[in-house]
Amino acid sequence: IIDPRESDVVCGRGGAALKHPGNLTYRGLVDLNKGPYISCPRREKIEISRSIVAAIREQRGRFLEQDATTGVWIDIGDKKATEKTSQALRE
Repeated sequence: IIDPRESDVVCGRGGAALKHPGNLTYRGLVDLNKGPYISCPRREKIEISRSIVAAIREQRGRFLEQDATTGVWIDIGDKKATEKTSQALRE
């Protein structure tokens, strides 16, 4: 992947990731779900994380990390995207 789409979530640190349109959508979903995530039983937490990943995917969004060597963007897959989403919900 050479260029991320606007619907993609760009994983990484820095201003580019914070300002990317897909990241803004993602952060909005995370913020909306923080309350329910914190208050629900552990077994339901993963479902909240998965639902956020699914919502991004339904909008043709991908979760991308940039390869430091080649500069190419790589989809990290649902498992890692769900783990990152769970972490974001705990922050």
